[in-house]
Amino acid sequence: MLTTLSERRRLRRQFGIGMPGDNNHILKIARQLCKQIDAPVLGGIAVNLHGAVRTTTDLDFYTPDRSHTHVQLTTAGAHWDAKRREFVLEGVRIHTVTPEDARHTVQKTSMIDDVRVVSLKDLLAIKLICGLNNTGRAKDIGDVESLIRVVPLDKRFAGKLPKELRTPFKKIVDGVRFYERATKDGPRF
Repeated sequence: MLTTLSERRRLRRQFGIGMPGDNNHILKIARQLCKQIDAPVLGGIAVNLHGAVRTTTDLDFYTPDRSHTHVQLTTAGAHWDAKRREFVLEGVRIHTVTPEDARHTVQKTSMIDDVRVVSLKDLLAIKLICGLNNTGRAKDIGDVESLIRVVPLDKRFAGKLPKELRTPFKKIVDGVRFYERATKDGPRF
C-alpha cells in the first residue's frame, strides 16, 4: 500500500497521470470502460474530449444508479478502495457522480474519440453549478472559460443552459472576451 504523497505521485507519473498534457492513460481506461459501462464520462476527461486542454488525475462517471455502475466497474476489473471511497483500475482513480451529487440531470450524451461523454451543455451546467457553489472548485469555472475559448462559445449558448445559469455564463463569456481583447498584443503583467 502506498502511504506517502511522493510514492503516490511517483506511481501516477509512471502511468502519465497528472502530468501536463498527458492524460493518455486515463483516456485509455475511459475507452476500455465505456465498452463495459453504461455511464458517460464527465469531469476533466470530458473537458479534454470537448476540446479544452486540461490535466486530470482521475476518471469520473455520471450515473443515475450508483450501485449498478459499481457492479459494472467491479465486473470490468476495477477494485474498490473503501478507505478512499473510490474505484481504482490500473492506477486510475474512478469516481461516480449521481444527479444528486451534480445537482443536474444529464439529458444527452455522445461518443467522442470512442468515449461516451456527457454533452457540452450538460458538462457546462455541471461545471457552473459546482464552481459557482463551491469556493474550493475554481477549476470548474476555469474549465468553463477554457471551453468558451476553444469551442468557441458565445452568449447565445446560454439559452441551452438552465435559466439560473444563463446570467453567470454570459458574465463569464464577457470576461473571457474582455481578456482576449486586452491581451491581443500579448499578456500584460
